[in-house]
Amino acid sequence: MQRTFILTLFTSLAFIVAYYISFSPLILAEFSHALIDFLTITFSIIALKFIGLNEVSEGRFSYGLHRLEVVVAMINILTIILLSLTVAYTSITSLFKETTNSSLVLIISSALASILTYFASPKEKDNLGKKGLYIHIISDFLGYIVGFVIGVVMLISGIRELDPVGAITIVILNFALSIPLLKESFLVFMEGSPVKIDSIMKELTKISPGIHHLHVWSICDHVKVATLHVKTSPNLTIAEADKIRGSICTLLREKYGISHVTVQFETCDDD
Repeated sequence: MQRTFILTLFTSLAFIVAYYISFSPLILAEFSHALIDFLTITFSIIALKFIGLNEVSEGRFSYGLHRLEVVVAMINILTIILLSLTVAYTSITSLFKETTNSSLVLIISSALASILTYFASPKEKDNLGKKGLYIHIISDFLGYIVGFVIGVVMLISGIRELDPVGAITIVILNFALSIPLLKESFLVFMEGSPVKIDSIMKELTKISPGIHHLHVWSICDHVKVATLHVKTSPNLTIAEADKIRGSICTLLREKYGISHVTVQFETCDDD
């Protein structure tokens, strides 16, 4: 993460220099993305530090601070979408303005940014926060490749309108990469079930037909929780109840990856 932080900082600084040399709309779009990456990484580092603090988690947050992963992921994706809309607007308006041919600066800055971003890409993507960061950087890497190709074409053909058209192409790439992760993050944030309830109930009723009030949700993408009620005979012993509970927990853990399970037993005489 530290390597990613440093390399995205250098990428942002390189685009600042390139923009003030050329005033290219596409370079401005690339700089905006690099800057958002830098700010996102900074926020992600802070969030991940908090998640690892047990003394913070043991207070009012009984499930810890894992939900911060979801918050970071949604911020990452929403910044991409908002920035993409801004870039699209800027690019469209620049089509009607007189611009200079900035192809050489675009080629050099895009090539440098592609190299730095390639090495800045995080190796681990084991939670939504890191996935969001990964999407950020990969989308920018693809955008820099597009910028490099457009710069070469502009240098050969002299068509200056390719500059804002390239920025719009980056916007399309960003949306294509961002929407799936936004849906996944929103599902976790709204405590949607990570698996279909009907399929779980079908398996659980094989253990005990009295299972009902099943609720399944995710704290983050790797911490899943379930609660359920089991209606049993009033003559059920503690040992028998514990055997049912063990079977339920084993099924949910091994087949569905649900590690936190709360089972409430109630007799047929209960209201």
